[in-house]
Amino acid sequence: MSSLPTAQQAANSNPYGITLYPVATPSGGEINLQTPEEADWYDQRRDQYLQQNMLPNVSDLLDLDRLLQLEVMVFRWGQWISQGFDYMHTLIDAQDLQKHIREYSKEIRELKTALGIDKVTRDKEKGESVPDYLTTLLERAKMFGYHRNRQYELAVTLMYELRSMVLTHDRCDEIERAELDLSHDTIMDWIRQNMLAEWDTLDEAFRREQKIWIREL
Repeated sequence: MSSLPTAQQAANSNPYGITLYPVATPSGGEINLQTPEEADWYDQRRDQYLQQNMLPNVSDLLDLDRLLQLEVMVFRWGQWISQGFDYMHTLIDAQDLQKHIREYSKEIRELKTALGIDKVTRDKEKGESVPDYLTTLLERAKMFGYHRNRQYELAVTLMYELRSMVLTHDRCDEIERAELDLSHDTIMDWIRQNMLAEWDTLDEAFRREQKIWIREL
């Protein structure tokens, strides 16, 4: 997820003087919502979907973006109907909003079905056969292999970068090291801030997927 501030910590103002609240979308983008309550609701809903479902494909994440946009609109209209007016304290047409909610709810159900996160799909997965179970197991073993390949590529890349820095450091005198900003401290900072950080980011992303697998198995 991108490191956006929470709804209570920061808000963006658009050219029209309306305060908006930024949230990170599942695909890595950003949208602005109208109230802190909407932003908090969106953040919680997004995190629940990502924690409870395995959606590794970009197209799935874009569909999830669309699903959350629809759901936040239904949430907004539900708030308006319950209080009788919108955020600008203008009276609303409850029947018109209920019609919109029905239309959006239909599209929400269709998107959930397409993503395989509806109740029918969940029930089918609970009663999967042995062949289905083994197929899923093999798919996840393949994904684990892909993860190991990514780890290997990252390790080799980082190791060559570190090797180059160390060898350059050893070849240079103190004046050249100062010009290149290549001291023991800067090398250690690079290891902490680049080498270890990139490795941990790659590893953490895969651990999140594994948590979902464990719950499902």
